[in-house]
Amino acid sequence: MPEIRLEHVTKRWGKFYAVDDLDLVIQDNAFVTLLGPSGCGKTTTLRMIAGLEEISKGEMYIGGRLI
Repeated sequence: MPEIRLEHVTKRWGKFYAVDDLDLVIQDNAFVTLLGPSGCGKTTTLRMIAGLEEISKGEMYIGGRLI
């Protein structure tokens, strides 16, 4: 799998922020686990990476290509 890079990614619905200003780099062929309490944005982050949720603000690169 190519490198995945999120830069200043935010996802919000109205005034509710599910993810706010996230920077994340997942290296090529890396194994990554997202841990955190319920409601902290883990699933929303994965849905944005999968293309199931639109990013409200910021940029996502997969394999160096802007998505």
